[in-house]
Amino acid sequence: IGTYIGDFFPNALTNEVFKNKKTIKDVLHQPVEGKKVFLSAVPIFNSSNQMTAVITTDKDIHDIDEIMERLKKEEKKSKYYEVRYKEQIAKQYSFSGIISKNKKVIEAITLSQRVAPSNAKVMITGESGTGKDVFATSIHNASGRKGKYIAVNCSAIPEELLESELFGYEEGAFTGAKKGGKIGKFELANNGTLFLDEVGEMPFKMQSKLLRVLQDGIISRLGSDKTIETDVRIIAATNIDIRSAMDKDKFRSDLYYRLAVVNIDLPPLRERKEDIKELTKYFVKEFSEKENINITSFDEEIYNIFESYFWEGNIRELRNVVQRIVVLSDDGRIKKEDVPNYIVNGLKPIEMNEKNDKFTSCDFNDSIKNLEIKMLTEAIKTANGSKTNAAKLLNINRTTFYYKIKLYNLEHLLKN
Repeated sequence: IGTYIGDFFPNALTNEVFKNKKTIKDVLHQPVEGKKVFLSAVPIFNSSNQMTAVITTDKDIHDIDEIMERLKKEEKKSKYYEVRYKEQIAKQYSFSGIISKNKKVIEAITLSQRVAPSNAKVMITGESGTGKDVFATSIHNASGRKGKYIAVNCSAIPEELLESELFGYEEGAFTGAKKGGKIGKFELANNGTLFLDEVGEMPFKMQSKLLRVLQDGIISRLGSDKTIETDVRIIAATNIDIRSAMDKDKFRSDLYYRLAVVNIDLPPLRERKEDIKELTKYFVKEFSEKENINITSFDEEIYNIFESYFWEGNIRELRNVVQRIVVLSDDGRIKKEDVPNYIVNGLKPIEMNEKNDKFTSCDFNDSIKNLEIKMLTEAIKTANGSKTNAAKLLNINRTTFYYKIKLYNLEHLLKN
């Protein structure tokens, strides 16, 4: 106190502040030789606007270097996890990750691999749960396109919102529109892939608007006259009989031919029984690792049960059933008794005669009807009469569930 600051810090910036009467903020400074700091200096004035003091703060650059080094390490760690995550996604959604010995599936994989690097639009058909989304993602991953993979479920979005979801909208375009507007799926998928799942359920009016965009790739957001050029690869999928829908004027034939430059048809699980054992093993491994459950034994008879079952929900249903028996396994042992009753009870209508390899019930439609009734009844009982929960157990949407309930006069089983 009372001594000249320059005697201690020859390069002190305090004198400069006294001279210029201006604040200095966050400058790299060397007050003494060999010592670097980030320094700030603020002049203090009295009521007569006379400068009376200078307050300085400094941060040792060594501390900053340590922080920067830690940030670099965290950044490297973050990039490492990002790469591993992408590798995991690519592995999960790649052709090498598709398990099958079935001729039709192998042909579908070969065709998908050939078409992937091109810009050709692809239509994937097959029942619900056959893996259409896995094929779509695998095609994108093998395409080399730099943009994102964006999926849209056309049946899950209300008709009045589908256009704004696909093409986006400007602020004030309609009541309830977000401030600043919203970017649409086409823009999000620019230079990438847009997967239109359940495209067969798209409202007829919306089909004509989609057709126009597919012709030139130009979109306009709702509430805007400005046109936006996009470069989007389209992959569509449907689980309905699309040609029947065209015959009934429920789906535009010109849109179908625009979408189905290449058509890939996936067989249901009941037509690829040779894959059921390997798929089951794969799902057991997946869920035992996810749930941290050590599976020590698996009853081989379960494979026979699974191979005799109809699997209306296909691979998705098999996956859910395996998840259930893994989670509910007793001390890591999976037994025949762990298989859900609706599967065991549903075997008879499609049971195979080992000697002649034919169905014991010759009427296919009757067998399917009996199986559906049993599955619906079992699901409703398990869900204690809840429509929503029963539909979830069956892995079907509520519209299909209500239709089947009315078809087979099972309304009395539901809660009011």
